[in-house]
Amino acid sequence: MITAKNFWSWFGGIWAAVGVLFLSVGTAAGIYLARIDGQLATSGRDTEGIVLTKEISGTGSGESPSYRVTFSFADDEGRSQRGAAKLDPAAWEALTERGPIRLTYLPTAPQTYRVRDQHDSGAIVSWVFALVGAVLAAVGGFIVFAAARKRKREAALARHGALVAATVLDVAAGNVRINGVWQWKLRYRFNDAHGRAHEGSYALSPQEAQGWQPGQTGRVRYDAHNPRSHLWMGRSD
Repeated sequence: MITAKNFWSWFGGIWAAVGVLFLSVGTAAGIYLARIDGQLATSGRDTEGIVLTKEISGTGSGESPSYRVTFSFADDEGRSQRGAAKLDPAAWEALTERGPIRLTYLPTAPQTYRVRDQHDSGAIVSWVFALVGAVLAAVGGFIVFAAARKRKREAALARHGALVAATVLDVAAGNVRINGVWQWKLRYRFNDAHGRAHEGSYALSPQEAQGWQPGQTGRVRYDAHNPRSHLWMGRSD
């Protein structure tokens, strides 16, 4: 269950998981397309097909037009194969319906082909997926790492931190929602052993927030060597 204490671990973990998924899919697709390009370059058979149709799509407001052709060609065994491809505008304009079109295909797999001047957005999309995934995984991993360090620091403070009284300054609705419920934030102030004042905040559920009012006293444990590192402990009784 997601709580205020483990929220950032869950949040970072989800980002990291989505990032790894994007990275895996994008990398796998990129490798596959690169392998196909390599096979076409080394084992492909050049041939000439016949243009069947020419189409332009995506001409609406704010959309980039897509130039597409469908065609047919005969493979090594004389069987008719059909295909389609997106082309650059200039290459598309140079073709005519029922006219010739140059392409390369794999004799062992005629459904795998590449039209000359084909606009191959698949490779770009796959590597963009991989890049986005890498960024998400890195950000998510950093958040998980930071959350783990914070839990470790808080555990150390709970065991060894100097215990002092703290005054509640304010209890108000926060800007984080967990399980569909807005969390609240308690702000407090305490003085260290040298009399210097420090402030901090603590996230708590609406039910917990009802038990606190400004001016009430709670407890805080802080690092004697670095009072800015402190942990809200709750009631003083």
